[in-house]
Amino acid sequence: MTKKSRPETPHILTPNIDFQDIVGHQAAIKRLKSIIKIIQNPKALERFHTPQPKGLLIYGPQSVGKSMLAKAFTKALGRHYFEISGSKLFDIAYIKEVYETASKHTPCVVILEDIDIQGLLQGTITYISFADIAKIIERSKSGIFTIATAENLDAVAPVLTDSGKLDFLLEVTRLDKGARRFFIEKILTMPHDTDINIERIVRYITGMSAMDLERLGHMAALSVIEQEKDKITEDILIEQINIIKYGDKIENKLIKNLEDEIKITAHHEAAHAVLSYLLLPNVKIEQVTISPRSKMLGFVSYNAEDQISNVTKEDVFNDICVLLAGQTSKVKLGGEKAMDSGAVDDLSQASLQAYTAITNLGMDKELGFINLEGITNFDNFFLSDHIEKRFLVWMDEAKKRTKKLVDAQWDNITKLAHQLIEKEIVESQEIEALLQNEKISLKLPTVI
Repeated sequence: MTKKSRPETPHILTPNIDFQDIVGHQAAIKRLKSIIKIIQNPKALERFHTPQPKGLLIYGPQSVGKSMLAKAFTKALGRHYFEISGSKLFDIAYIKEVYETASKHTPCVVILEDIDIQGLLQGTITYISFADIAKIIERSKSGIFTIATAENLDAVAPVLTDSGKLDFLLEVTRLDKGARRFFIEKILTMPHDTDINIERIVRYITGMSAMDLERLGHMAALSVIEQEKDKITEDILIEQINIIKYGDKIENKLIKNLEDEIKITAHHEAAHAVLSYLLLPNVKIEQVTISPRSKMLGFVSYNAEDQISNVTKEDVFNDICVLLAGQTSKVKLGGEKAMDSGAVDDLSQASLQAYTAITNLGMDKELGFINLEGITNFDNFFLSDHIEKRFLVWMDEAKKRTKKLVDAQWDNITKLAHQLIEKEIVESQEIEALLQNEKISLKLPTVI
């Protein structure tokens, strides 16, 4: 039997990345700096009888700079670090050895890179032992701060994010506009056409990772050579962006459609925001964006503290109108041909809310105070004909009111859409400034 090889002896590292070396991610950097202040203020922790935090989990998509942020954090904290990654994360004995070595060099940081990594054990996909690592972190000596990185928060067992382990959670989203501009300017250090519209390119690469953008520069250079040209042109960049994003070459006709899609998406999100501001004034908007989060091209985000816990019939109906506003705006802007699958989540949520109001919340004028949640477990068809008719009434009334509001607020929707196209993100203060003089008071339709 061959002797199992042991990983290399743990050795201490010195971070060589500063926060100023990182392009973009200003919100994440601000959060990390605030965590450093907490760690460096033990007296404040003692005052509240709170122990020193043990660690931080930085999570987000691949190639957005999670590891760089971890190392910049370590340098700003003024500490050396140990790093554990790859197959070493599956070796609990080695991880213990690292922490034992780290305890002799406190204060220091231990970085666990990509803890949601999967391994193959006897043909079966397996994860690292989160419970064992959680115990190691919990028992680690004061002065050792752990930073773990992961792509998917859901893949990290809650035992690791309990109090006394990875106390802080920080989501790092896709590259922001400043970071994307940095990569494009780096590409344009190569011979290029001076007429390239950088703003247009920066907008096109929304949602692409750092790895994608490194590839973009390489592919653009190869394309120039292949076409026997002498410099990178805007057409070459657009073509390569589309190949990376969509998997194959997109002709100029479809490139124009991409411009149209940005315009339509901006109006879609602007309509949501404007109607939300007017119909749901108690739910404060934080920002509106056409930058993608997960699989959404754009979205309106709200202050979680302002979410309504006990909704009225008026709240439900108004929220349905807000949800229908995006699709209504698309149709007003581009006609029936503008209908696409982009509003599927809005329509699904609006339909669910109307159905719930009728069947579970007792809000419908005709069906009255009923809740069928338990009854339908025994009879799926109970009152089904009546529910269907009332459901269609609610949705039709919401559709008609939404159209009237979108028509009346079209100038504001268009203004906000133009701001989104120009800036990608519009903050709450800007929305307030645009709509501060707009107030509406509407009664519920008498038929619902």
